[in-house]
Amino acid sequence: MDTISLSKQNRLFWLGRYSERVYGTIQLAMKVYDRLIDDPNIDYEGFCRKMGIPCDYTSGEDFCRRYLFDGHCPYSIQSAVDAMLGNGMVLRETISTTTLAYLQMAHGAMEMAAQSESPSVELQWVLDDIMAFRGSFDDAVEEESARNITKIGGMVERISMMLRLDKDPQRLEKELRKLLNRLYKTDLTPDPAALDVITRRVLEGEPVEKDLLLNSVEGLFRV
Repeated sequence: MDTISLSKQNRLFWLGRYSERVYGTIQLAMKVYDRLIDDPNIDYEGFCRKMGIPCDYTSGEDFCRRYLFDGHCPYSIQSAVDAMLGNGMVLRETISTTTLAYLQMAHGAMEMAAQSESPSVELQWVLDDIMAFRGSFDDAVEEESARNITKIGGMVERISMMLRLDKDPQRLEKELRKLLNRLYKTDLTPDPAALDVITRRVLEGEPVEKDLLLNSVEGLFRV
């Protein structure tokens, strides 16, 4: 297994987290947009509470626009898109120029969505570009450990969202197992206490309180 510098580990891990965050939250936002047409009183306060982010929105419509497109807010999807592209640009030599281009296209589609009165089409382009990025990433990155670090970042983000939003409990178990299996294919150093909680939940079937499991997943890697 090739040794990867801590700085590169950090970039690869967060590339995975941010790309998954963009993909998952845009899917949620598109559903909220659809509901907003029929019901302007969507529970955006409950969503913010579950996601652990401040709620300074004034209405459902304000939430949809600013949560998606406010680049000055660190919790917005736009900020995640910016961070995703930033990590990709630093990793250009690792992920290839072709793979980076898909992140640039996703960023451009997000900018177009911000200018649209009805951004569903442009948001779908963002999702499509991220899927293309994932396929190109698998083909372009030769280092197995590098590929797995980015995929672990995506898994951590996906599991975090599933726990916060109480989604897909059966899939949650599969994702936790996949996370443990992929961990040992990298040179990442997990936090022992966090790893113990996840291992007991997955391998021993021990009941674990949701907040403890969430904190353990979020704190599994100090990168």
